[in-house]
Amino acid sequence: MGLQAKFKEFEEKIRLTWSDEKLKTIREKDTSIQGDIKLAFKDKGYPVLYFFQQGSYATQTCIEPLNEGDDYDIDVGVVISKSTAPDNPVDVKKTLRDVLKDRNFKNPKIKMPCVTAQYYNQGEKRFHLDYPIYSKIDASSFYLAIGKENSGDEIRNWEKGDPKGLIDWLNDQSSFSGEEYYAQYKRLVRYLKRWRDYSFSTADRKKVYSIGLTVMLKRSFKGNTFKGNISFDGENNDLECLLNTTKAILNDGYFKQVGYDEEYNPQYEICVTLPVEPWRDIFTKHGKTLGTSMYNKFKVLIDNLEKVKLEQSLKKQCKILANDVFGSDFPIPANDISENMRFKEPGFIASPQGA
Repeated sequence: MGLQAKFKEFEEKIRLTWSDEKLKTIREKDTSIQGDIKLAFKDKGYPVLYFFQQGSYATQTCIEPLNEGDDYDIDVGVVISKSTAPDNPVDVKKTLRDVLKDRNFKNPKIKMPCVTAQYYNQGEKRFHLDYPIYSKIDASSFYLAIGKENSGDEIRNWEKGDPKGLIDWLNDQSSFSGEEYYAQYKRLVRYLKRWRDYSFSTADRKKVYSIGLTVMLKRSFKGNTFKGNISFDGENNDLECLLNTTKAILNDGYFKQVGYDEEYNPQYEICVTLPVEPWRDIFTKHGKTLGTSMYNKFKVLIDNLEKVKLEQSLKKQCKILANDVFGSDFPIPANDISENMRFKEPGFIASPQGA
């Protein structure tokens, strides 16, 4: 077994899907809450047309929380008709907030793009709920309820967007030269999310939005045509692909140098636009404060991946990935393998020597 097998083992360990048995209770609560939302919205005169999953569950790129006791994130879009939607989008958000209050959620809040709350009950898994609310005219015309509880008239509005188009774009396979590369892209998204959770402080990791990482990775993916994409195991080489893709992310225009600090270290701003309406910058709130940190973290990631690539010992490779990149979920073999079993050049699979 080579390094690619360890990457696959790691990915299987951190992968999380909506149908997993461990989420059974959360799925049941989600269904129950949706029932209460339907009743409350109907009473207010804007009946729910349907709910739909957003976020990592909808794109099959969700991962296990880094630490035991961390929240599971659930994103559920709530859709009502444009014809019944109140002029003030905050009104409908208040209705949803009150439903969560009645369900005894911890401090539900009306945020600019959604209503959010945290569920915590002793002995049960914690989860964090985000409910963006949309009004819709037809199958492709959605308007997101924007505004906080005390936002002024100039802030509150129904913003044109395309949430389902975004999911379709992230799940579209047409830009990949084969199913194996599409599957590799999804694996790389999970790797970067775990790297984010492991490498950034708790405060900063919340600002390094998963959607931002995923959009950058898909646009900059370097698995289809790059050489060196076959591992010892005879599969696509995730180390090589992650390294080349990360380098591309730093060179594809997402980061812009905006000056220097007092010690003359370069400072960066990050900008990643949505691939669908409203085409806004995903990091618009944090681009100037987060850009330098993200750029430097990506540089460290590249350096560590280069060290792994040059290392001849499988065990030492895995130790670097576990200690400096992904955390303890990355498996470290008890024994090592000979450097003869490592691939020697792009596309060449070496065999163990011996009689």
